[in-house]
Amino acid sequence: MQNLSIFTWNIANPSPERAAKQAEWIRKRKEDIFVLTEIKTSRGCLFLKKYFEAYGYHVLFPDIEHKEYGSMIVSKIPISGGTLKYMNFIPSRVMCGKFSFFGKNIEVVGIYVPSRDVSNEKIKRKKLFLQALLSALQKLNSNNMRVVCGDFNVLEPNHRPRYPFFKNWEYNFYIQLLQYQLSDAWRFLHPSKQEYSWVGKTGDGYRYDHCFVSNALLPATKNSVYLHEPRLQKLSDHSALITQLSL
Repeated sequence: MQNLSIFTWNIANPSPERAAKQAEWIRKRKEDIFVLTEIKTSRGCLFLKKYFEAYGYHVLFPDIEHKEYGSMIVSKIPISGGTLKYMNFIPSRVMCGKFSFFGKNIEVVGIYVPSRDVSNEKIKRKKLFLQALLSALQKLNSNNMRVVCGDFNVLEPNHRPRYPFFKNWEYNFYIQLLQYQLSDAWRFLHPSKQEYSWVGKTGDGYRYDHCFVSNALLPATKNSVYLHEPRLQKLSDHSALITQLSL
């Protein structure tokens, strides 16, 4: 059995100075694949791309329209891919990488779901994105070794505390992922625990960052933990999530 570790983290579109600190911190990590969300074609994010390429990592970086955000995948393992096939709305936010791990073909999908406020435009945008993503996932070939992770900007239905401003259509996205033979790895291993990956100025916590694995991978899911160090050190306003598979 070989261990495969996947790290997902919202890096909050860093300045070049913060990106340099993030890069040094990540390079010391032992994980195999890094899914980094909330990126742009900014100086900081382009620095990260060039930095990891210079150190021999394999980097999947999307074409991002002006002012739009995306996801990138940084891997120690040779990986190929790009934006998710069939994704027809803000495709830069969903990156898909395929790689071989000791003879097993695995697919990792990195997601950055748009946030929203009370404005109708942002609510509509988030709805359209979630609908397009579910449609794209439905059209993909069945893969019993798929990992879907990133900043979903949605909460699980039994999240505590329960925030009244989250609507049923947002909770339904989480529920619908379960219907695609995917399971929340962290929740699978921690059935009753409450933990948060983002904390607001009022101290309210939200579990926005998730890692879903194909149901066939659940027996191989040995560990899934939130790492709060980068949030507490102000490298980002999000904690990271690390999931380990034994294959």
